[in-house]
Amino acid sequence: MGGQPVGYARPVMSMSFLRPWSAPGRLVALLVPLCLLSLACPEDDPPPSPPVEDPNAVTGHRTLHRRLESGDVRTTDATGVLSTLTVLVPTGDTFETRQVISMDADTFKFENVPQGTYYLRRGTGSYVITEQRELDLDESVLGREGVVTVAADIPVTLSVDGLAPMDAGQDLEVVAPNAGAAGTLDLGSAASAGATAITGQRVEYRSAFGRQEVIDGTQGDRLYLLQHLRRTEGAFNYQSVVRALILNEVTFRADGQAATVSGTFSAVAPQPITLDWRRSSFEAHRAAAHPLAVPLTASSVRQSLILAPAVGGTAEGAVGYAGELLSGNITAGNEDVSIPMEYGNPYPATWGVVASVVHRYQVPLRLPGTTGTVGVSLKDQAELGTFLSRPVQARLSPPNSLQVNGRNAQEEQDLASLTPLFTWEPPMLGTADAYELRIFRLYTEPTAPTVTFAETVATFLTAQRRVRVPPGVLRTGESYVVRIGAMHTPGVDLTRTPYRLNTLVDYALAESVTSVLHAP
Repeated sequence: MGGQPVGYARPVMSMSFLRPWSAPGRLVALLVPLCLLSLACPEDDPPPSPPVEDPNAVTGHRTLHRRLESGDVRTTDATGVLSTLTVLVPTGDTFETRQVISMDADTFKFENVPQGTYYLRRGTGSYVITEQRELDLDESVLGREGVVTVAADIPVTLSVDGLAPMDAGQDLEVVAPNAGAAGTLDLGSAASAGATAITGQRVEYRSAFGRQEVIDGTQGDRLYLLQHLRRTEGAFNYQSVVRALILNEVTFRADGQAATVSGTFSAVAPQPITLDWRRSSFEAHRAAAHPLAVPLTASSVRQSLILAPAVGGTAEGAVGYAGELLSGNITAGNEDVSIPMEYGNPYPATWGVVASVVHRYQVPLRLPGTTGTVGVSLKDQAELGTFLSRPVQARLSPPNSLQVNGRNAQEEQDLASLTPLFTWEPPMLGTADAYELRIFRLYTEPTAPTVTFAETVATFLTAQRRVRVPPGVLRTGESYVVRIGAMHTPGVDLTRTPYRLNTLVDYALAESVTSVLHAP
């Protein structure tokens, strides 16, 4: 959301009841008069009425599935997400609001939601457009409960040896899955080219998440320290894991005092792979992303490859971020390439590896008198074995014919209202299972008045090809850009299980973007 330069079965009850007709005729004759009197016949009493179900209720549940190295733990969500839920019911061009009703700690419902499409809103800017009557809002996260975090970088006194001769200016990667921690040890001046040891040096832990996790060995947190080295293969530049140090009893401190980390790194067996990267298949869809989309200079736009570990395996998806085994990029272009490379994997054999390529474009969408671009991407992702068993190529093209209120949305224009209707056509290539529409507000900073920045103000997840923006999202006099991504999510219905978007392994994405739209 921050600025930056320009994802019940209803019980069935029988209504017919069979009476026993096996009694002799004389007994039946004796019983009949009793049934004609005011005395009740037990077998004729009507059955209890089943509970009345509200056909217009939407129900759901939410729990957290915490991925630890020892396995998954299911816990009640204490983040308060359920209290932020609201349903918006479209009524023509306007919306009616329904408030959430908590049934217990893990379940909820909304009443009086007519059959058909409605918007489930979380917080102020995240929407799922759906027709589902039962929602699964379970979320998988990496790390245990109760992890302490601090704002400042965490100091560490580092004494290690067994390193491969270091690159100048390199850092060490930090991964502690049980603490949900991933980041780097910033070595600063301690990293000198060619050195194989660091002794008694004060360094800083910097998390990849903007807050520093206090790793605690007494809580079962295992610390992985990884050394990456830079490599080059033709025009492809990458870094990959070559050595690792695994520690079970390290505890960082939250009081600003330095913890001690020491040990000897071990070599990680190199694993060679070759990537058949059909870049031309991605480049073929550049104009569909936006007519002005361009691959800018090599320093601005590069196409990238990442191999990431999946803690505990991929059976339930890839949970959380645990660093990268290999990351690299290549100068933007449309030439197909076959790239040999190698990486190391120090993690348990039960963990998986997920591979992805991203083909980026930049679109010069900006406020008058400024510089800046908005990025769009095509992405392909799968388990590494699947990824390498086939050519890596585009499986989806971007959505087509973007329109706002019936007009071409890839032409700059003034909007007629603060609740515009966006529509689009499906991709020409592949099948989109869902779409994400993301609205960016364009702005400048007083310290950089000639640069356009963009911040996300709302996202909409839908399987439909239309989104009416509800009131309160757009503001009078502001300028916006809207990015629409088609997503291939085999076997996963994100309109019922939206948090699965964060753990998808088999996944493809293709985005297109509007031109600048000015709110009235």
